[in-house]
Amino acid sequence: MPGKTPLSSRNAMPPKKRKNQAVRDLFIVGDFIRYFLWLFIPFALIGLLYGILNSCYFMCPLINPMIYAGGIASIIIIIKHDLNDLLALIGHARERQLALHIKHSSAIQQISVEMSARDYDGALKTVSRLLKEEPDYPNALNLKGQILLDGFREYEQARACFARVMKLSKPDSDDYRLAEALKAATFPDE
Repeated sequence: MPGKTPLSSRNAMPPKKRKNQAVRDLFIVGDFIRYFLWLFIPFALIGLLYGILNSCYFMCPLINPMIYAGGIASIIIIIKHDLNDLLALIGHARERQLALHIKHSSAIQQISVEMSARDYDGALKTVSRLLKEEPDYPNALNLKGQILLDGFREYEQARACFARVMKLSKPDSDDYRLAEALKAATFPDE
């Protein structure tokens, strides 16, 4: 079809690193600095007042506010951002599956409801929106493959989704095993 890019060619190779990774890292650092300053200034003013009243000129206005502001800013960052994004800053990130499942649970549930009602067009639209937001989310890719397989009999495109899940997941993960089993179903009986 001219003008339309097939789904399989758009999702053929996952990127090594997402284009917005550096931007996301800067947002985390910027958020930390912003929260730290917002907290440090009032703590420093209160500490300065307390230090003047108690003849404590270094510890109260500087050290204690730095400790409190740093700790509270860190807690805010951990709550606001995915912990694995924070660990990625120092090279210790793990799979983001739990955070993604929680973040997108309503979309996953909506897709499941639409598939149960055999509304494959609606389910494909919902999963496509989800994949625009999280293109490397194996659960959404598995669902998209199932929709393409069950609803549209698009074996090649479904196979491409399952192959991508297998590239993104570890062989011992549930997503990998599901993709492997579903990929076998993309070969129709001859």
